[in-house]
Amino acid sequence: MAVLVHAEVHGLAGRTEELRDLLRGHAERLRAAPGCLGAAPYESLAGEPAEFVLDAWWRDERALRAHYATEEYADYFQRIRSLISRPSDVTVHAIQRSYRPTGDATLDPTRQD
Repeated sequence: MAVLVHAEVHGLAGRTEELRDLLRGHAERLRAAPGCLGAAPYESLAGEPAEFVLDAWWRDERALRAHYATEEYADYFQRIRSLISRPSDVTVHAIQRSYRPTGDATLDPTRQD
């Protein structure tokens, strides 16, 4: 079963740029990790300084746990500790099924009857 790791990262306001760069680089390395289906960092649209989200999708929990045992994760964990104001709020979602909905043409405002 695939898993999504959703981490709300609370950075130090004076180190936002460093944290942004760290999260971008970490997401890039995650995308190349065995068993990772995708990873992306996001910045708060609410205007909260130094608030980020990092989402990472994994083939299964085994792949996620294997990543946590890597040197890359240990380095990331060590580096992020000095850039955050408190521990991240992390939620792991078990995903049984995902799909992309198709558009309903009746909702298209340009459609003429």
